[in-house]
Amino acid sequence: MDFEEIVACLEITDKREEFIARLKNSGENSSAVLHLQKAMTELKMHKSPRGIDQKTIIQHTLRFSDVNECFQTFRLVCKSWKDAVETIRFNRFVDYEFFYDLDEKITAHEILPASYLAKYLPLFRKLYMPLMDLTNENKIFPLVVNNMKKLNEIIFATDCEEICEQFDSFAFQILQNSNKTLRTLNIPKFVIPDISFPKLTNLHLRIGENNILLHEFQNYFPKTLKNMENLKTVELDLWKPGCLPVCQHICENYDKHCISALDVLDDILNSMPVKILEGINPWILPNKKYTSHLEYVHVYIDAKNPMRLGWDRYQELFDQCINLKAIELGAYSSSNFVTETLPSMPEANQEIWKERISYFQARGIRIANLNEIQGNEIQGNENLRIRVAKEAGVTWKFHFY
Repeated sequence: MDFEEIVACLEITDKREEFIARLKNSGENSSAVLHLQKAMTELKMHKSPRGIDQKTIIQHTLRFSDVNECFQTFRLVCKSWKDAVETIRFNRFVDYEFFYDLDEKITAHEILPASYLAKYLPLFRKLYMPLMDLTNENKIFPLVVNNMKKLNEIIFATDCEEICEQFDSFAFQILQNSNKTLRTLNIPKFVIPDISFPKLTNLHLRIGENNILLHEFQNYFPKTLKNMENLKTVELDLWKPGCLPVCQHICENYDKHCISALDVLDDILNSMPVKILEGINPWILPNKKYTSHLEYVHVYIDAKNPMRLGWDRYQELFDQCINLKAIELGAYSSSNFVTETLPSMPEANQEIWKERISYFQARGIRIANLNEIQGNEIQGNENLRIRVAKEAGVTWKFHFY
């Protein structure tokens, strides 16, 4: 038989079936079977197809899968898949419900699957750690510290109630474990080790009672800046009471870094010299210390009642925004005001808003774009914040919310 005839026996269904039947009839120890066995061994047909057990290929595929399915199902396929699953790192958060389930198991005196946790928790590069409504922090925190290292993102979630006494030690240790890899940190207290965090670019702090107060901010924030050489954004979650002294301190010492804010304080424009202000009603603008600093604003409108929210005296209010460059008009929706919201209004309301648009245009204030595809041009636009910070000559910026 020539080569083409041999291939045909394997490719053509009838011939292949006849070949298998004759092979079985020959017997297990026949010379035909032994010769075929030798040929198949030389061709390495006894090994898995190329790629099926290659760790890198498996792990690239698994990254698109559900983590629990990987761990509970795919890990059981074979030894090579088990190794691939147990050594992969998913750039995802552990589901916060996992910790509540674990808390319930501990309370119910169930046996903790220590070996399972030692393999499951290291799969994740991100940690969302709830600090409220847990009753067994003394057992859960050590499990996390021992099994979650070299994380990219850490969020300590709290509802502003008093934080448990074990938190400081826990946070300190887990930050030590991840200082060289951490990129984003959200933390309610200054329990940050005095070591370098070379990759950290985003820091979220909670300011106010039961969290960070003035004396802590004064003592620890300068050290934090020193240790986070590539820091780009400091987001401050402002909670009353207790946040206003910190705001005043920032205003006096870091005013150039005050770039953007949501309208979270009753008197935000008397507290922060921000250049971007989001989610405001026009009536907050007049006679404030820092109204003149505004360059970009996202302002709410009432599509049905054009005189609400302070718009009945808009010229008086916006005349004080002497450095305003652009305004984004939002009707509590993702619709573009000029091209979508305005044409759907009653004719009388359209005339009122066209007059207002003419006022802004006459002052050289651009109406910013807003649509579902491209998103907001001002509200939540990180690229705008980066650009304004660069224009202000600073390498890192505050965002208040």
